[in-house]
Amino acid sequence: MFHERGFDATSLSDIAVRLGITKAGLYRHVTSRAELLRAVTGPVRAEVQALLAANPAGAGRPLDGLTGLLRGLAGAVAADPERHAVFWGVHGVPSRDPLDHACRASLVRGLEDLLERAVARGDVRDDIAPRLAARLLVGAVVGAVVGAVTGPVTGPDGLRDAAGPPMSPRAVDVLLDGPVRSLTGGRS
Repeated sequence: MFHERGFDATSLSDIAVRLGITKAGLYRHVTSRAELLRAVTGPVRAEVQALLAANPAGAGRPLDGLTGLLRGLAGAVAADPERHAVFWGVHGVPSRDPLDHACRASLVRGLEDLLERAVARGDVRDDIAPRLAARLLVGAVVGAVVGAVTGPVTGPDGLRDAAGPPMSPRAVDVLLDGPVRSLTGGRS
């Protein structure tokens, strides 16, 4: 329900009704919405941390690490789009849990580092700040996958996003062709 309504608009009473149990019955399992949110987003944190560990900064060509990290993120989001939508805040505000915030920041820092190294090698454009490019790439990958898998959703602005086919790993290459790869021919 956090994915559908957002954390702030979802009460434990709403969750209990959806589950077909009483609110008291729900309290036997969780003590708060924050605890439930951590249970929902914990697997996403673990996936992101595993992706960062599998693509360590400083190992190999930075463009290969960047591509691998983004393809891994696309695959993880496609495997569990609802949890990722809550974690990343695709249809509203991202999870406010401090551990989630730190994890998101860690991924952006990892991508930023890879982008800085790729710029230094001449593999990617140098006219877009690496931090901005990292944030744009995460948003594009997560937003495209969640939107394609979960279907049309009405956002806070009242507009509906159109669903499309699932994002393939090749779509990461399309994303990298424009805003990131060098216009003078840098390719992985």
